[in-house]
Amino acid sequence: MVFLNDEGSEFDAPLDKVWKLNQSEGHDHPSLKNASQEMQGEHPILSYETQTPDGGWVKHKVRMSVFAPVGIVFETIEGPMKGSTSFQIYTPKGSKTGITVVGEWKAPGIPDAQLQGAVKQFLETVFNEDRANLARM
Repeated sequence: MVFLNDEGSEFDAPLDKVWKLNQSEGHDHPSLKNASQEMQGEHPILSYETQTPDGGWVKHKVRMSVFAPVGIVFETIEGPMKGSTSFQIYTPKGSKTGITVVGEWKAPGIPDAQLQGAVKQFLETVFNEDRANLARM
């Protein structure tokens, strides 16, 4: 189990543009394969696959709780990180938006140091993909 508090990242876009991206069809993450979304009551459910270090692919299912404009809660409900929970918090900074991610990730059988590295890499990858998405808007 790994607890992370990742703060200090910023999007070069105001908060309203970040939320428009979150709600748009153009919200693309090339690192997430076979991505799909469905609704479960008020909660979007994301299903996707990510690549493992050995080149394989693993499936994930994540329930989101959206609290616009403050942030999003992600709860992993299926997959190797089932039981992981994180909060993605947005802070308006004029023409920029600060992002803080706080969470606890679980992956039985994966050493904490390896899990922490994998989570940090994932967060960096999706952050960079969202920066590119915002630039295209």
